[in-house]
Amino acid sequence: MPSFSDLLSAGDPYCFTRNDPFDRSKPVELVVPQLMSSRDYMKSIRDYSVPEGSLAIWFMGQNGFILKDSVSELIGIDLYLSNSCAISYPSPPFRVDRQLPVFIEPEDLDLDVFITTHSHQDHADPETIRRISKPDHRLFVGPYDSCRLYEEHGVRGFARRLIHPGETIEIRSTKVCATFALPTDNTDLNHTGMLLTFPSGISFFNSGDTGWAELLPSLLPTNVDICAVCINGGYHNLVPEQAALIVKAVNARVAVPCHYDLMINNVGSPEMFKVALERSGATARFQMLRYYEPWLYTRDETGTPS
Repeated sequence: MPSFSDLLSAGDPYCFTRNDPFDRSKPVELVVPQLMSSRDYMKSIRDYSVPEGSLAIWFMGQNGFILKDSVSELIGIDLYLSNSCAISYPSPPFRVDRQLPVFIEPEDLDLDVFITTHSHQDHADPETIRRISKPDHRLFVGPYDSCRLYEEHGVRGFARRLIHPGETIEIRSTKVCATFALPTDNTDLNHTGMLLTFPSGISFFNSGDTGWAELLPSLLPTNVDICAVCINGGYHNLVPEQAALIVKAVNARVAVPCHYDLMINNVGSPEMFKVALERSGATARFQMLRYYEPWLYTRDETGTPS
């Protein structure tokens, strides 16, 4: 099995446009091969030792992240760990199959907190929610429609935590604040972003799916360490230029693009987002996350990321 370093030495492994969404005659070619088993990958995340004052982030594709610091809970956001969209919607003129491996099977997912920003299937995946184990200690957090899905798929009441835009809840040592997001269609009017603040003081803001509105930048948190923002443009999401304005408005130290890679019918260009950041005058450092690798963020005493 090749390592990621082997793939890099062979050239850039990430070609997100390799699959034609209108050609159903060919099998989907994965953007990156499955480099380790589901259980081994989950164990590597659980066992990873995060230095004090740092935050480790694993990117699971689309809007999915797993977050871990040295003392707090292991948290997942918008983990789409199936190909359920392709199964649920087989008849559009284009394919909605995933082109990334299922990095971790839902049965192997070992998290303390499972967060969804809204109920769209690629964010609050019914298949993932149904198959994930539900021990008493695991919390499932999200807005109203997400909580409805949790209930439908076996999450008991004491494990469900409803959160509204503008509301902050504390989950043991981590603060979770739901932020405003503009709904992208009429199937869910409860879109949120999520701002997580860890005991170290490091903050991670995820935009979720959001459309653009003139007021949007003024409704979001400010001075965040990391801003993970959707850039795909499709389905009324932010285009790269709008995403860059969000990064500038929240005064992020690091900008992480997301929602551009997983579905063959809805890809985007991280490089265009990088250019848009430069043109917007945002001071954030661009950071594209790799698969199968933790990205470690450490903020020094001056607030500079390293």
